[in-house]
Amino acid sequence: MSSLGVRIMAKAGTRTARILENVGKELKDNPPSILKRTRRKSGAKAAERQRVAILLNKARNRGARISSQS
Repeated sequence: MSSLGVRIMAKAGTRTARILENVGKELKDNPPSILKRTRRKSGAKAAERQRVAILLNKARNRGARISSQS
């Protein structure tokens, strides 16, 4: 997981950390096709930011309490 994902998990409660871990494993096993396109078009750094954004969105949809980026 990226340093951004690790920082988020360090601040998260146990339930949120568990949800983030499950969603992270799911994304690693079955990455969305948008990540391949982003990597080709904009590079690895942009694709990593996109992956973290997708991870946080899916975790929020599953009930994780993650504050929005300010």
